[in-house]
Amino acid sequence: MNRKIIYGALAAIILAGVFLGWYYFVYLRPLRLSEGFENGFGEWTADADVPLDPNNPGHAVLWNITRVTDAAKSGQYSVELFVDGSQDDGTIWIERSIVVKRNSQVQVRVSFQFYSAQESFTTIAAVVAYAGVRNPETEGDFAVVGLANEVAGWKEYSLAAVVDTGSSEELWVAAGISVRWETHMTYLIDDVEIEIQ
Repeated sequence: MNRKIIYGALAAIILAGVFLGWYYFVYLRPLRLSEGFENGFGEWTADADVPLDPNNPGHAVLWNITRVTDAAKSGQYSVELFVDGSQDDGTIWIERSIVVKRNSQVQVRVSFQFYSAQESFTTIAAVVAYAGVRNPETEGDFAVVGLANEVAGWKEYSLAAVVDTGSSEELWVAAGISVRWETHMTYLIDDVEIEIQ
């Protein structure tokens, strides 16, 4: 009789431990994702909110986001962001979605390496980022996390946010640039890190 009680108690403890371990793994442990763009864009896609080009009626100003080997923080590849800022307007970015639990509050940190070819005291572009439940579509969705050209070379930028997921099962994160000067501009992004808890 005592043996059955002991075995039953041990089985209950083991099952509780398995359940708690599963619950922690699925819901409580921080989720960490990283992308160095060594094998394509991964889960990331390019998007933009840019003005029309008065020199090319009916068309937006030129912009492009591509993988390049010109410079990389690590590995061989980074992502190049180019935009014609002649209209003193426009925001371009990379974005991705991540599955999250509905009706929860999550802490999100997005960090990334950002490359400026030269240092400048002129504000040419803002470095921007986003974390939220909506797919970012306009410049107004983004938070400024710093200025481009603060250094010549690589610099880390980050955004921390608390997001209420509500009825959504998707969390969106994004990083990019927003035009602040009337010129063509090119910057690089590499080693994007996302932590969600």
